[in-house]
Amino acid sequence: MLLGAKCRDLGLESTHLRLQLEHPPYPAEGVHRRLIPRPTVVDEAPSCGRAATYAANRCHSPGVRPLLTSAIQRLWRDGETLQLGRHPGRAVVLAGIDPGAREVLAMLNGSRDRAAIVHAADAAGCPPARTEAMLRLLDAAGLLDDAATDRGIAALDRDARDRLAPDVGSLRLVRGSDAAQVLRRRRSARVVVEGAGRVGAPVAALLAAAGIGSVRVVDDGLTRPEDCGVGGLAATAIGRPRQEAARDLVTAATAPRPVLAAVPTALPDLVVLTPVGGAPMPEPPRLLPHLLSEVRGEVGVVGPLVMPGTSACLRCLDLARTDADPGWPAVAVQLATNSRTQAPCDGVLAVAVAAQTVLQALAFLDGGGLPSAAGGTLELTLPDWRWRRRSWQVHPDCDCAWPTGT
Repeated sequence: MLLGAKCRDLGLESTHLRLQLEHPPYPAEGVHRRLIPRPTVVDEAPSCGRAATYAANRCHSPGVRPLLTSAIQRLWRDGETLQLGRHPGRAVVLAGIDPGAREVLAMLNGSRDRAAIVHAADAAGCPPARTEAMLRLLDAAGLLDDAATDRGIAALDRDARDRLAPDVGSLRLVRGSDAAQVLRRRRSARVVVEGAGRVGAPVAALLAAAGIGSVRVVDDGLTRPEDCGVGGLAATAIGRPRQEAARDLVTAATAPRPVLAAVPTALPDLVVLTPVGGAPMPEPPRLLPHLLSEVRGEVGVVGPLVMPGTSACLRCLDLARTDADPGWPAVAVQLATNSRTQAPCDGVLAVAVAAQTVLQALAFLDGGGLPSAAGGTLELTLPDWRWRRRSWQVHPDCDCAWPTGT
């Protein structure tokens, strides 16, 4: 028996087709397989514990062609039970599937509108009431797309569609019906990455690979052996300008060509500051959103994400440190002016910092809420595996939040 589930009989009294959506069990190693009670959704509920962006009744309008989303895996638990998705926190189970219900599932390929599905299913032996119930259940769980609308990838060329298909599938799972809009936002976004060392070069490549329309790299140094790493500059780039080598990475990630031409006069949506090991911090832009990312010895730091006039800026952090340590200004001056020929930077930590940086940047560019790095720094200290967040407030003595003209 399925635990924590609310069941409902749907259809004719003689058939008792039982349809229910619930979360599957999580099989732990060395533990007897069992069902973990979780909230279950039937047709009157708005969601199934999935992302709040899913909207119920999206596939009820005329002209909508319901399509069972391709972003989830279809896993048969037995002859009458279908699991949609694999993660126990997000996957749902559709139980009580008979031959008629199988016919309905097969018709959810985007080729028919809702009325045509109900009519064809009736001819195949599945009563209209049962078909409508299935469609309501699947729609409420956020598992139906509309094949009649642009899903954000159809307008791309073949190479871009193939390359971004996994990312679009992930967006569909995370953002639900907003996935197409998020992809369009990424394709129109412009990002500048200042610094192309062990952190900056992978950041630029990952942003381009994620679908950002324009990624411009700024760095006036030459590639040194210590700048090279997995996911970033290759050893073959040693001696070349870092900016040029990083641009080649971006181009390779956006093959056959970037979406938006790099226009120096166009203001970026985000500036990512990634100081090259041993070099001073790039000057932060006062009026543009910017995100700091670097490796400081054995500590990887992502943040703060500065939204001018809203969240703590880098000077706010310096003022807060000065309040706690009067000797900090002298240290800060030396850090800003001294240039070391080589600085400690673990290659694996650099890749982890680059990945977290891009996750925070995409969360900001995609919209839908403030990233964790806004008003805080995310810190990973070797050999620990846990990211820790440090909060920072706008400092009252900093002019970043003062009214304009003050």
